[in-house]
Amino acid sequence: MGAWLAAVMLAGATAAAASLLPLSPASPLDLLKDGALSVASPADRFPAREELAGWLASRPAARAVSIFGGSYWLHAQVRQDSAVSRWVLDPNNTIIDRVEARLYGSDGSLQQLTTGFRGAHDYALHYGKDVTLSAGVSYDVLVRFESPYYASIPRFELVTETAYQHKVLTENVVVLTGLGALAALAVFNFFVYLLARTRSHLYYAGQMLAGFWGWAMVFHVPAELFGWHDLRLHYIPFYLAPAVGSLFCIEFLELRERQPRLFKLFRALVVLSLGLSPLAVFALAYAHAVATLLISAWIMLALIGGIRSLLEGFGPARFFVLAFVALLLPSLIILPGNLDLIPDLVENAEMLTLVGVVLEGILQAFALADRIRTINAERDHYSSQLVQALKVARTDALTGIGNRFAFGLALQQHGEAQRRSAGSAHLLFVIDLDGLKLVNDHLGHARGDELIKTLADGLLALTATSGSCFRLGGDEFAIFAAADEEPRLRDGLAQLELQLREQGFELSGISYGVAHWSVDSDDPAEMIRLADYNMYQHKLSRKRGRAVEAEQAP
Repeated sequence: MGAWLAAVMLAGATAAAASLLPLSPASPLDLLKDGALSVASPADRFPAREELAGWLASRPAARAVSIFGGSYWLHAQVRQDSAVSRWVLDPNNTIIDRVEARLYGSDGSLQQLTTGFRGAHDYALHYGKDVTLSAGVSYDVLVRFESPYYASIPRFELVTETAYQHKVLTENVVVLTGLGALAALAVFNFFVYLLARTRSHLYYAGQMLAGFWGWAMVFHVPAELFGWHDLRLHYIPFYLAPAVGSLFCIEFLELRERQPRLFKLFRALVVLSLGLSPLAVFALAYAHAVATLLISAWIMLALIGGIRSLLEGFGPARFFVLAFVALLLPSLIILPGNLDLIPDLVENAEMLTLVGVVLEGILQAFALADRIRTINAERDHYSSQLVQALKVARTDALTGIGNRFAFGLALQQHGEAQRRSAGSAHLLFVIDLDGLKLVNDHLGHARGDELIKTLADGLLALTATSGSCFRLGGDEFAIFAAADEEPRLRDGLAQLELQLREQGFELSGISYGVAHWSVDSDDPAEMIRLADYNMYQHKLSRKRGRAVEAEQAP
């Protein structure tokens, strides 16, 4: 009988020894991975040390932590054989509303701690609590935790204080830098919208603001700074993000015109995201799962739209596609884990996703900048075409000088300038090319065109330093100039007539009339009528002069 009892006691001692989890300073120990998980009820309380064994035996076992929330007990036995005594119990990898723990030492010690989203924190933005684990002592670690939802399966790790401090510093720098980048992108692009009134910048700013709000809540920044501990606020921005992000995709990729079917899908996603957003407040257990599905749909639609736009030749889509690839890679890790489809593949997947969101935001900023460059290039091209079209519209095709339309604009501008101020007086020459019909009839229209171009070249040279010249049509021309230029222009027209004859146009001549434009006479129609009248008087005078010369000839 004594031998049998000794054997049973030895077997029990061996089993107890085998259940002890060894602590190593080299790597954290995840208690949930190797510990015992059971369901907690509201009436449950921590047992006394002497009650622990029987209390644990009465607990209903739980297969796993449900992402839809719940209360659980976690028990694990650890053995501390290293010289390091300063450790941290670190609940991490997800938001946990409340965490309480007791560490029962084999040396009779008892350590109690409280942490979690609503608890006091020893470390900024982290749930870790300092504990002392003495060398050679084994500990029963009993943790009670509860939350209305778990965005991912939690971890409960024992890690050395030195390693944990390094982890906290590194992660806080990454998180705060990422949040600062999102806030800066949001503010900058909102001001760009105020200046340029381009809706793509407004929606992009809204998307970055939703990202900043959501990830700040995930990493407890408002809770740490302002004491905001209402989990119902956490997932509202994650419903707004796919809605505003879809509007950005529609506007940036011009989906209404380029991809009407995808436009309708994005518009439906906007309605669905906003319509389901009350779940974030009234059905908190399911809020994260639904938001995960909405965000996944948004990422996939954005990639499809970006790739199709890129294949269709829309250049700025290359940065757009890269942005969503940068977001897709961490999303493939965190989003399936959020739905408990796969185990978490990396530690702190949320921080990795934040890095992806920031990278996506920066690449989308590049896409917007590239879009602005494209728009400016298109605008410059259209402006160049418009300038060319206006030049063609104002230019006489045969001679290259201003046409009747340009003359009308110049006439109007001269009149308005004269009415606005008592500036220097101007004059108008109306010129008629005599003999053009004779040249066309006797020498052909090609020779007549040469005559017109020769006169136009002469008028252009005559007004190169002062004034402007126009062809009104057929054999009619005009000159605008300052009034004090009249003597020079009269002499120049006489010389030009001689040059025409020297170049073989003996049958041609130049008749002109002058009208002075002053403050007292600013009616354009009257100026043309007067210059035209004087031109015909000059033409008649020249005809009479030639007739007299013919009568006097022997």
